[in-house]
Amino acid sequence: MKISLRWLSDYIDFSLQDPQGISDAITAHTAEVDEVEVQGVLLGSCCVGKVLSITKHPNADKLQLCEVLTDKGAKPVVCGGTNLREGMRVAFAHTGARVKWHGEEMMTLEPVKIRGEKSEGMICAAEELGIETQFPECTGHDIVDLGDGDEDVGKPLQEYLGLIDTILHIDNHAITHRADLFSHIGFARECVAMGIATWKPGKKPSELQFDRDLQFTSDSIPFDFVIEEEHLMPRYCACVIEIDDLGETPNWMRERLEAVGWRCLSTAVDITNFVATEIGVPLHSFDADDIVGTVHMRKAKEGEKLTTLDKKERDLPEGALILSDDEGVFDLLGIMGGLRSSTKETTRRIYLHSASIDTVSIRKAIIGTGLRTDAGTVYEKGVPHVTTEMGFFRAAQLMLQLMPGARIVSELESVGDNGEGSPIELSLPRTQSLLGAEVTAAAAKDMLRSLDFTVAGTEDVLTVTPPLHRLGDIEGPHDLIEEVGRIYGYNNIEASLPEASIVPPERETRVHSLRDALQDDGYLELLPLSLLGPDLLQKCSLDPEVCVGIANAIGKETSLLTPSTLPALLEHAETNLAQVPNTLRTFHVSKVFTEGKDDHTQFGALITKKQSASLKEDAFLELKQQLQTSLAVAGYELSLVPSTDTPPFGNPTRTAVLQVDGKDVGLLFTVADSVCNSFGIPSGAAGAVINIDALLEIPAETTVFSRLPNFPEVSYDITVDYSHEKSVGDLLGKIRESSDLLESAEVVDLYGKQEGDYKLTLRCVYRSSEKTLTEQEAKKEFEKVEKLLN
Repeated sequence: MKISLRWLSDYIDFSLQDPQGISDAITAHTAEVDEVEVQGVLLGSCCVGKVLSITKHPNADKLQLCEVLTDKGAKPVVCGGTNLREGMRVAFAHTGARVKWHGEEMMTLEPVKIRGEKSEGMICAAEELGIETQFPECTGHDIVDLGDGDEDVGKPLQEYLGLIDTILHIDNHAITHRADLFSHIGFARECVAMGIATWKPGKKPSELQFDRDLQFTSDSIPFDFVIEEEHLMPRYCACVIEIDDLGETPNWMRERLEAVGWRCLSTAVDITNFVATEIGVPLHSFDADDIVGTVHMRKAKEGEKLTTLDKKERDLPEGALILSDDEGVFDLLGIMGGLRSSTKETTRRIYLHSASIDTVSIRKAIIGTGLRTDAGTVYEKGVPHVTTEMGFFRAAQLMLQLMPGARIVSELESVGDNGEGSPIELSLPRTQSLLGAEVTAAAAKDMLRSLDFTVAGTEDVLTVTPPLHRLGDIEGPHDLIEEVGRIYGYNNIEASLPEASIVPPERETRVHSLRDALQDDGYLELLPLSLLGPDLLQKCSLDPEVCVGIANAIGKETSLLTPSTLPALLEHAETNLAQVPNTLRTFHVSKVFTEGKDDHTQFGALITKKQSASLKEDAFLELKQQLQTSLAVAGYELSLVPSTDTPPFGNPTRTAVLQVDGKDVGLLFTVADSVCNSFGIPSGAAGAVINIDALLEIPAETTVFSRLPNFPEVSYDITVDYSHEKSVGDLLGKIRESSDLLESAEVVDLYGKQEGDYKLTLRCVYRSSEKTLTEQEAKKEFEKVEKLLN
């Protein structure tokens, strides 16, 4: 975005005269200025010269000897310009001037002899003086052609060309949310708000009435206009203007347009470009006589084409916003007009329109066509409705003033309104807290009012209504605080280091202890996504209907939040069991979600075996033992009770409730055969799920290490026949109550299968804290166990 300080001066008087100072202020308060471009910086020692005579260079075929009349008299010059002629006015640079040699390397001109002939100065091409924008055709071997005659010969070239402006190059990325700043009116308002300028009388935007000279007729526009989807064009203004001739663009407008990079083409086009840069709404002027039948504002259909103003035929992406009549598409709305309906030398009736257009549709059309224009860049930011109206009246006013015989010959066609701002409550204490500055209520009111906000309220709470041109980016108090902060000046806020406690937070080590203990036992921790699909859940016999869905899922396989850690473990076992010798041990910790219930953190573990030859290798018993030892490291004593409610993925005869301190925390189960078959893994896999949130609510026991005993132990092993219908836990409980000298009673081995009777080997350890036990004393105590077992 380029902003002309000379153009801004049409509306405001700067109190700050230094262009760099203005640039620094804008960068500090509004948007980053990438460059300060001073026009005519190479023209200080240049003037308008006139070629008095031309003779052939005696020693060079492509050079000529010229005598040039300048402000310092006639000067001899050697020149290679191919378009030289006697009587021609040229851009002449005196010795001492700084120029770009052939548009590239900077050099200072000195009196020289070229092939033996004296040359005092230089007749320049456009790129050698940095004025190629004004004279795009006068480059290379063609020197700048200012026409014939004696007028203005000797006049300083900078003054003659009107290159007395300073251009600020604004970084577009800094104003992507500010459609109002793609205009000179917008930056004029900012300069006033930041205190470096004041409005000229009658030039404040709220005082401008571009419609005061416009008189519309009662005649209808000569064709029907149908907006097929109103939400895509919520604001629209149009009329028909008849002219006698296109006329000539005045110098003041030409200078301003060229200063910010526009190339002047014709009065009608120049006016729309001028208004787009002045007000901030791109408009278009159509040749009304080229529009046939009914005009439709609609979405493009697949296969439609349009020849745009650059004479290229373009394939229109489906859904792009276009204007079409009975002969087809004639405008790619908001991006580039069509060649058929453009204004031409023969145009005598102009259909002028201005519109606010859906930003998402514009952005899709830009991507789909690969065509990015200045108009598209502005429209994708969201042109405010009031700007659409203001720009239309301004363009119509300029056409009536500048085009010969211009007159409005239709009614005003207007669709939609300019909207209405909603009041926002702004807390001054919160504003001061967030900014870190003591901004008073009076100062905040002045800053917001300078930006055309309506402000009322008390000292602590202000009621602020955004202006119509800011409805698109002012949504809440946070936006108002930003406005106050940037106008106040972030550089005026005293810098202070943040203060915070450096005491490290308490770390929850219990889950880490469980993880570490399982990894020491050979478990692999998985880190799967928390997203899965209904097919995977159904393989686990889980109901997808009770799961939490994703509104914008990438695909079906990631459309649900996981309700359990088990599906990911089973899916991993399905693809990785073949990679291990016999046993795959995995676990993972994840958030789980169920519709209508609170989400919680769940621990899941799975043991899958290719084969289990004996009861001792049973996955269920192995997982039970490893969970008990691992949770003991974390400070918990795990116990099991039979389950009365079997999960759909569990075996009803081999499911137990995991308890800690008498509270249910999870389940241990053998995976149902049907689930194992659906994943293609052997039957007998064992799994466990633990509600970590429930577990952590139970205080962990502190492990206290005791000193080594002073006296030796006496241990006895005994193997007995046992049945799966009997509880080993109950048996161990009775044995442990049989003697005060019994230190421990544990299962040390199992023989048999999962069905029928099996053999159970127990180990009883006896020790006294007062003396060394004799064989007879220990044997006497062990006989009590033998009686229990018999």
